[in-house]
Amino acid sequence: GGGQQRACEHAAAGLVMLTQVDGADGLRIVVVGSMVVSLALAPVFTLTTELIVGSAPPERAGTVSGISETGAEFGGALGLAILGSVGTAIYRSAVADGLPAGLSARAGAAVRDTLGGAVAVAADLPDGDGAAVLAVARAAFVDGLQAAAAISAVIAVAGAILVVVALRAVRPRWHGQGTAPGSDVDGLAVAGIDGLVLASAEPVEG
Repeated sequence: GGGQQRACEHAAAGLVMLTQVDGADGLRIVVVGSMVVSLALAPVFTLTTELIVGSAPPERAGTVSGISETGAEFGGALGLAILGSVGTAIYRSAVADGLPAGLSARAGAAVRDTLGGAVAVAADLPDGDGAAVLAVARAAFVDGLQAAAAISAVIAVAGAILVVVALRAVRPRWHGQGTAPGSDVDGLAVAGIDGLVLASAEPVEG
C-alpha cells in the first residue's frame, strides 16, 4: 500500500506541473510532467496486480487477474471520457467567445471542433485572421488541458487516500500465507482508481 500511495502522490505532483502549461514554454512542461506521471504510475499496475492475485485462492487466480485487468481498463476509459469531455467543453466555450468577426459558419464550426481543425482553417485565412484564430484556439486548448490536469491531480490525491484507507489492514498472501478478509474487493477498487488516474496522463484533444 505504501508504494502505491507514494506513486499516486508523485503522479499528482506531475499533474500539478501540467496545470502550469502555457503557450510560451508549454512543451517542456508537458514533457517533464508527463514523464513524472508515467514513471510514478508504471509500477502501480504491477503492485496492484500482484496484490490482487496474491490475495486470491490459487484456483481463482486467473479469474481475479482478469477482473483486475477489466477494472483497470474500465477506469482508464472512464477517466478519458470524463477528462476529454471537460477539456473539450472548455475549449469550445473559450473558442466560441474569442473567434474573430467575419469568420464563416463552416470555418467557425471547424475551429470549435478541434485544435487541428483550427490549424487547418487558419492556414486558409489571411495572415492577420489566421494568427488570431490560432491564438484563440491555442489559448483555449491550454485552458482545457490545465483544467483536465487539475482534476486529474485531485483524483490522484484521492487515490492515495483510498490506498491508505482501503489497504490499511490488508495482508496479501505471499508464498502460502493467509488471505486477508476483503482484500479482493479492496484491491479491485484500487485497480479501478489506478486506471482512472492513468487516464490523466493521456492527451486531451480539444
